[in-house]
Amino acid sequence: MYAIGARTIIRKPRFRVPPKLGVPDSLNCTASRVPMSPLISILIKIRCCAAKQWKMTGKKNKKKAKRSKAPIPLAPPQVMKSRRLARITTTLFHKHTRERDLALKKGDREAAERAEDAIEAIGGREAYQKASQLNTSHHSTSKWAMGVLGEKGLLMGVPLPRADDDRQETNDGRKGKGKKGRKSPRRNLKLLEVGAINRELLDAASKTRPRKSGNKDVCVSEEVPVYRLDVRSIDLRSSQPGIEEADFLQLPILRDSSSRYDAIVCSMVINCVTTPEDRGRMLASLFHHLRPGGLCFLTLPRLCLTQSARTSPEHFRLMLTEGVGFEVERCRESPKVQFYVLERPVADLDVQRNRVLDSRFTKITIINRGKKYRNEFCCVLDEKQVNGVF
Repeated sequence: MYAIGARTIIRKPRFRVPPKLGVPDSLNCTASRVPMSPLISILIKIRCCAAKQWKMTGKKNKKKAKRSKAPIPLAPPQVMKSRRLARITTTLFHKHTRERDLALKKGDREAAERAEDAIEAIGGREAYQKASQLNTSHHSTSKWAMGVLGEKGLLMGVPLPRADDDRQETNDGRKGKGKKGRKSPRRNLKLLEVGAINRELLDAASKTRPRKSGNKDVCVSEEVPVYRLDVRSIDLRSSQPGIEEADFLQLPILRDSSSRYDAIVCSMVINCVTTPEDRGRMLASLFHHLRPGGLCFLTLPRLCLTQSARTSPEHFRLMLTEGVGFEVERCRESPKVQFYVLERPVADLDVQRNRVLDSRFTKITIINRGKKYRNEFCCVLDEKQVNGVF
């Protein structure tokens, strides 16, 4: 018997307390009359809480043990995942590449070798291409260009001019429509991608879909292309199969305008060119590689225009229009990238093209002053190149 003040209660524990905790077996009964003091009741509650905690921690430890059995990779992944590391890699690559080219131009071989060693220290062009792939994954230029071409109805090919006899002349002298239900003939759109680092446009050109043809009795299914595109992708060093290794500045200009490209994608390339003269030559080459009415998709970092002492967004736009001869079809900007959709005028047929350039486009001038404008990006045009003489 217990001391005075003890009371008789009936307890039904929800689970059996582990014997290691030192609880008497008489307390583990499902239903029994046990005289119990308030102190003993409190101690039992504490022991029960401890038992629950013991069971829960045991399950967690088992889960952790199972997870720890996963195989540990022997080498780090080859794909760059840090956007901060990608920005540092691209910045250093552009800096050291510019230093190397300037040293070679001056004939300083020691400085050029030091710059080349610095490029190899950050991983070389291979690391730069991986950083570019990560940066472009957040704003895909290929999807943007495909969207614009789709809005203009050019993904299904470029319409060919019809013959005069296909349309009848109306009473008021205008040409009417041809035969009812007859589709206008089209040809594949020729597209050039400069500085390609992925296969998005190449994969879009090779994408197919099934199409059924025949009559009710005989039905044949065949694979037909989804888009009517002929894509040529080039880069200084190919990182993907199907991308040619070629220098855009060394490509010959085709004299026949009908054999030129209908669209050119030049994303984040002009800012990688090291000298202002070569950047001006790239702008002129983009114009002359297009047929009349062709489109150029041009992107570059906004910092090149907003923090440069030698150019500005307004000055660069005037250079594209009044200098090179483009028409700005569209222009938009994101916090870090400037997007241009440029069109070569249809009336510009390359016949006796003699443009006289303003001096602000043919030489380097200081436009902005101050500590904020620490960038040296600018372009210098050459009248001969703008007029098609390279």
